[in-house]
Amino acid sequence: MLARLKRILCAVTIVTACWAANSFALNCDCGDWMNKGGYCVDYIKERIAVFPIPQNTTEIAALKNKPVTEISEGDVAIFNFSNYWHVAYVEKVYRDQNGTAHSIDVSEMNFGDRLTRTEFKTKWKSMNEREWQRATCCGVTDQYDELSYRKNVAVNTVTQVWSPDPEDTETADSPKDRGFINKVKEVFNRLAVLVERVL
Repeated sequence: MLARLKRILCAVTIVTACWAANSFALNCDCGDWMNKGGYCVDYIKERIAVFPIPQNTTEIAALKNKPVTEISEGDVAIFNFSNYWHVAYVEKVYRDQNGTAHSIDVSEMNFGDRLTRTEFKTKWKSMNEREWQRATCCGVTDQYDELSYRKNVAVNTVTQVWSPDPEDTETADSPKDRGFINKVKEVFNRLAVLVERVL
């Protein structure tokens, strides 16, 4: 209920997905985590509403519509981290004197370390070990539903690139708009914690 309210009040279209490179993660029953909207793809959908949500690894591979060497601001960098795929929004591209991209700055969600049992207990107020194991199986990290930035990410770590059509670019284009969206998220995250305490 609160997750739905959060999406409506933020006026952000969020389509959720849990991306996994193998069937193990797909068998974790991740529906509730997907509904909470804290995965990397949720953030990309906030930035680029037309970003296609793949349903399997073949569709993930098909997202490659541009060579990595041609990466540019506004693209989606796609990383393959063993069992999971990760997407990040390209904020800036650094090029050498020949114009060759060598590193990028990205913004993203759910890019972090494996969620420890202690972090799970603290953040999600749950003592249930099976729920913690399921969360880690579903790819929930210690940065789930938290916006973060990485600078100077080597381009050779990017597996593939998806680039939107120019007319489909983000709606929250300015830092001011993104700042507003982030403030609204922060307020609703605090509200969620307060509601959980009251209940």
